[in-house]
Amino acid sequence: MKHRTGAAVAALGLALALPACGSDDEESSSSSGDAKPAAFKVTLGDASKGKSTVKAPKTVKAGLVEVSAENTGKRTHDAQIIGVDGDHTAQQVSKIVNAEGGPIPEWLHGGGGLGTLAPGQSGTVTDVLEPGRYFVFDTEGGASAEFEVTGEGGSAELPSTPATITAKEYGFETSGLKAGTNEITFENAGKELHHVLAVPYAKGATLAEVKKFATSDEQPSGPPPVDFEKAAGTTVLDGGKAQVAELELKKGKYAFLCFIQDRKGGPPHVAKGMLQEIAIK
Repeated sequence: MKHRTGAAVAALGLALALPACGSDDEESSSSSGDAKPAAFKVTLGDASKGKSTVKAPKTVKAGLVEVSAENTGKRTHDAQIIGVDGDHTAQQVSKIVNAEGGPIPEWLHGGGGLGTLAPGQSGTVTDVLEPGRYFVFDTEGGASAEFEVTGEGGSAELPSTPATITAKEYGFETSGLKAGTNEITFENAGKELHHVLAVPYAKGATLAEVKKFATSDEQPSGPPPVDFEKAAGTTVLDGGKAQVAELELKKGKYAFLCFIQDRKGGPPHVAKGMLQEIAIK
């Protein structure tokens, strides 16, 4: 379930800009009648030999959770939230996350979080977390931190936003997107895991060129038709889940893509047609 596709795309990396930050190792909670979300701060850093460090609170209260992450290192890191059923370990989760195209078991759940953060960058999203065991996982450096979501959960609802992106098998529906900072609700209305990556076109690129590039396992012979270093996007969500995030988009054409495979394994969703051209005005 790692954000990967062909060799050309993997080599470029996925840059994500989600501004704002929170406090370090504090946890706040709210009663079921309080609309203020609980705060959950993740600190990402560097370790030796390309590895990373992840620090996070041990618990957070179920319901609305404001997840913030800060990259204090000199390399890119991310903060994917992964829920697990039963007593599955971080090592088992890591094996699945790094198995490109492999099956994703039903006991593993995409819970949101923050995508790739550049050195010194921070970001914030709002998720709804149900009670249970979770890991916040840095897919860039392999480290993780386990935490528990406590309480009863239940009726928490995300705040409304001016823009929406809805994913399903195998496409996207969008509304309200504009040039600038977009506060969005990203909803997975499908049954499979999904995320969205919004990648701007290179000057003069066509949809046919983008499709060929995004679905190929070969290195491109020339400049790519999209600029992954200026991409914006979300982390992975289970079907039926949603989160509130910010996407910074510029005027022009974007490719909206999903690189996660079905739970049974197989090619990434972009290879099944989950690639759409979206014009941002």
